[in-house]
Amino acid sequence: MTITCFIRYEIDPFGKTAFEEYARNWGQAIPRCGADLIGYFAPHEGSATTAYAAYN
Repeated sequence: MTITCFIRYEIDPFGKTAFEEYARNWGQAIPRCGADLIGYFAPHEGSATTAYAAYN
């Protein structure tokens, strides 16, 4: 059975670049810890402050 984890982030609307760097760093660390990263999803429509990550 696969468990999928969703993480919701509230980010500074002017800090999108910092969030992108954070996502790149964790995007490398999560697979090294044995999880399968599905992806990070930054806001592009609707809310300008909510982003998500998902991994198995």
